[in-house]
Amino acid sequence: MNLPLFWIQVKDLTVASLKSRYRKTWAGFVWVILNPLLMFGVQSLVFKRFLGLQIPDYYLFLLGGLLPWIFMSSTIQMGTPIFVTQAQLLRSFKINPMVLLAAQVLDNFLNFLTSFFLILIPFYVASDRSLSLLLLLPIALLPLLIGTLAITISLAVLNVFYRDINFVMGFVFSLMFFLTPIFYSREYIPQQFQFMVDYNPLVYFIAPFHSLIYDNSVGGFFLDLILGMGMAILFVVLALVVWKRKQNAFYYKL
Repeated sequence: MNLPLFWIQVKDLTVASLKSRYRKTWAGFVWVILNPLLMFGVQSLVFKRFLGLQIPDYYLFLLGGLLPWIFMSSTIQMGTPIFVTQAQLLRSFKINPMVLLAAQVLDNFLNFLTSFFLILIPFYVASDRSLSLLLLLPIALLPLLIGTLAITISLAVLNVFYRDINFVMGFVFSLMFFLTPIFYSREYIPQQFQFMVDYNPLVYFIAPFHSLIYDNSVGGFFLDLILGMGMAILFVVLALVVWKRKQNAFYYKL
């Protein structure tokens, strides 16, 4: 693989996607902010006001988990069918299929960063937490981005061979949302069900954000960061194995 050419193509496709989203209209930008903001507003209303979850600074706690979750779930669900939907392009032009997928993930990631900081910062500034810890946020983004990309690669390749994966993922993420401590604290889970969190790989990508943004624990953050990077590396290895085993029949199945 020609890596310089690969990343040039990824950059060009990402820029083109961003330009098409924001050209001559505010609608694309507004939706990037409005979508997570509406989800945050509804969930904070239901879980804090209606159900009365007793979690201090609940809005900050919810943001720390919900925004990374939206990025992961939306990116994986958008990326899973990309090889199938762009099959004609891949057959017609000599382009690495991973270019299309990487550009999609990067596009979503940049939109996620916009909403993340525009929504999070006002709530964080209003709290009494140390602003200096926000300097560690770029590090927390690494396992989230790498893990999401690796998961999307595996599912997108498998979706070429098993087309039902794309439809199953929506159902799976609906279930995983309630099994991931996003709108509730882990302390609410009975001891006999704690294993459901321990074996949930997506938890490890969200935990560094909760440790940094909500707990303000540097020690806890770096421990969660190590676990998150370890999980991201496992998914990278899995993605490489899946691609290596399926690449010979990839274009035949498109």
